[in-house]
Amino acid sequence: MNKTAIVGVAAAAIGIAIGSQFPTSGSVGYVVITGTTKNREAAKEYFQNINQFTKECGLKTLVIDRNTDIREGNKRGDGGPLTVIARHPKGKDAVVKCYESDEYQRLKAIRTPHTDWNFRITEGKL
Repeated sequence: MNKTAIVGVAAAAIGIAIGSQFPTSGSVGYVVITGTTKNREAAKEYFQNINQFTKECGLKTLVIDRNTDIREGNKRGDGGPLTVIARHPKGKDAVVKCYESDEYQRLKAIRTPHTDWNFRITEGKL
């Protein structure tokens, strides 16, 4: 095999390896949370641990807005004023796996009595 062919094969292999690390269209998972936190202090353990959990799970928080400008829909209960949006580069199934994990279910049990949140998992583009 000549030197040009070897370099070409190596470049193609590197390109495939690097390209496989980037999400493809429609493969990014999102978490969208809206709602009201009734008693943040009572859910303190949840809030102290959720950032580390999401980081370890591979989620990147894009938006945290505790004073969302709600123009339509329910302004109380699960309609706001909190909005959180997080992204997982490996898609919707990866987000579902995080949500269903034993650790998140443990944290959720701490949070749930003190929040009225609407928790959505969806998929979209990067």
